[in-house]
Amino acid sequence: MQNETNSHLGDRHFREFLFTHRKLILIIVVLAAAWRIFLAIEFPHPAVDEIRYTVPAVNILAGHGFSVDTAEPYLPSEHTVPLYPLFIAGVYAVAGERDVAVRIAQGGVDVVTCLLVAFIAFNLAPASLQGSAAFAALIIYGFLSWFTVFWTRYVLTETLAIFLTVLAVALSIWALRGQPWRWLIVGAICGLALLTRADAVVLVFAFVLFLMFQIVRQRSSTGVIALILFCSATAIILSPWIVRNYVAFHKFQPLANAYGRPRGEYVPLGYILWIRTWMTDESTYHAHDLIFHKGNRDFDPSQLPDGVFNSAEERQTVNQLIAQYNEKGEMTPELSDKFGALAQERIRYAPLRYYVWLPLKRAVSMWLTGFVTTNPLHMFARIALVLPILIAGFIGLAVWLRGPMLVLIALIILTRTILFAFLGNEARFIVECYPLVIAGCGFTVAALIRFAAIRRRRTSIT
Repeated sequence: MQNETNSHLGDRHFREFLFTHRKLILIIVVLAAAWRIFLAIEFPHPAVDEIRYTVPAVNILAGHGFSVDTAEPYLPSEHTVPLYPLFIAGVYAVAGERDVAVRIAQGGVDVVTCLLVAFIAFNLAPASLQGSAAFAALIIYGFLSWFTVFWTRYVLTETLAIFLTVLAVALSIWALRGQPWRWLIVGAICGLALLTRADAVVLVFAFVLFLMFQIVRQRSSTGVIALILFCSATAIILSPWIVRNYVAFHKFQPLANAYGRPRGEYVPLGYILWIRTWMTDESTYHAHDLIFHKGNRDFDPSQLPDGVFNSAEERQTVNQLIAQYNEKGEMTPELSDKFGALAQERIRYAPLRYYVWLPLKRAVSMWLTGFVTTNPLHMFARIALVLPILIAGFIGLAVWLRGPMLVLIALIILTRTILFAFLGNEARFIVECYPLVIAGCGFTVAALIRFAAIRRRRTSIT
């Protein structure tokens, strides 16, 4: 009963906060929405791979099923999970097949995320900092978090994935204060996150680790029930997609395939491994063109940094392999295997570089750069803008956050960072973590405001 009471008090206090400051909050929310709409209309950013989502949406509305084919026979597809195409289809059904409408809708979703970040900051901050922390988090996410707002301009999954991650964390605060059945809701939201982006399996893994931690900490059946309910809800949400894939492809496939490629399309794993032996940031992301842009013969190996090569002989080998690629315009299995053999040699030559230093550099790059750029000035500006938020955010989480939620947020951040530090270097893989850090930044800003107010009072007295 005590947990239930605390839950009602926390919810009621946040509702009272919203009601008390409704005019100011409404102004902030309207301005945040206007900012996103302006970006959607004036600075749209078409993405090469958005057809993975828009074509299935069009086919769903036309009655052709979930397919990425643009002409008959409209074969079923499984390299994209279905929730984001369904979201686009819903927007298209209302506003017509206009991508600007999707971008505006994503801006609306991101504004709701603003309020959820404020909810998290309010409920996790010390009582004396709650209101200020919520306001600070709302303003920072609403206007200064360019590394998340940026993605609302794309017809890509990032905005919806961020929203579902933050919603799951917000609901976990609610679940921890009430009965175990509430973890059904949290599990369902995580299931929806899995149906938005397959890499949300990291989010589910973090929640499972957290609930196992709760079982050990509480030593009661409550934690076991919570874990069972969470996993059951996630499985139930996934089950229609699993059944559909089994019926269509005669195989068990709960998510999209690992590399997001259409069924039967060759994936050059050897070349991908070679990239992982040297790539640390997105400034050299053009090396992926050899995988994703068939027919592109413009790749120039002289653009690769000197640090890519261990020796002049290795540079010559890579130049020869890329010359072979440029002749054919396709990464064949034979070429990929040669790159793979080269990658294995590089790993044996410097294992610490591959297993320690490269992942560390990727982690720093993902957190600091926000998204791809080859312009050093742009890179510096982006780091200068994001670094203060990250520093204040991590200080806020470390100093003022206590209890189970600190463990959950740490697990969400660490599991995603560690996985993608090893597997990839795209900054977009880390964006789901930024709102949680921004909530912590709200703690720090609120503490600084309170400290400044105390000093002013002391100065006025003396």
